[in-house]
Amino acid sequence: MKRTAAQKSLRDLRRTQIVAAARALVAQGGLDALTIGALEERLGFSRGVITYHFDDKDEIVEEVLRSAVDDIDADTTAQVATAPTFDEKLRAVLRTKLHGFSANREAGRILMTFWGRLWSDKRARSVNQELLARYRDQSRSLIQAGQAAGAFARDADADALGALLVGTVIGLATQQAVQEDAFDAEAALDEAARSFAARLSGPSRPHRA
Repeated sequence: MKRTAAQKSLRDLRRTQIVAAARALVAQGGLDALTIGALEERLGFSRGVITYHFDDKDEIVEEVLRSAVDDIDADTTAQVATAPTFDEKLRAVLRTKLHGFSANREAGRILMTFWGRLWSDKRARSVNQELLARYRDQSRSLIQAGQAAGAFARDADADALGALLVGTVIGLATQQAVQEDAFDAEAALDEAARSFAARLSGPSRPHRA
């Protein structure tokens, strides 16, 4: 039976409400806090309403993780596209990825909560693999585009530098989440950008003053 537009709209609303409540539970109390009972209490929905929109808790967990990833990743494409030079595009990748974690604290906490389950939770591992692969692909593609344009050194290993850039972002984001005021994240970001730019200036590209 086909759903009417009103039925689809209500279904989308209910799913959004359930995911938002589930995200809040995970951000506040970790994955153990996310139960169907806790969702019932927070939302005022019956168990039947929740299980009508999601097959089981695992499906809710996966949707929570995917929504967190989407929040963190939201601004990168637009800011990289508008940056006028390849050096600034590289800086935009670093900045938007790190700011994605800091600006979306709930999403960042959710993502980090899942990192402790990567070897026991196949869905969590799969979504994280997709996230990291996406970050590496974005970074590698940008470096390769810069090399093709003559803006970056052609002898630089785009795969290795892409992985290193992702590791830099994840490392800074983790430190910031655990010890928010322990270091100046913006200063660290600037130093990272300078380090990458210095490597990419390389022997086949003249250094800028």
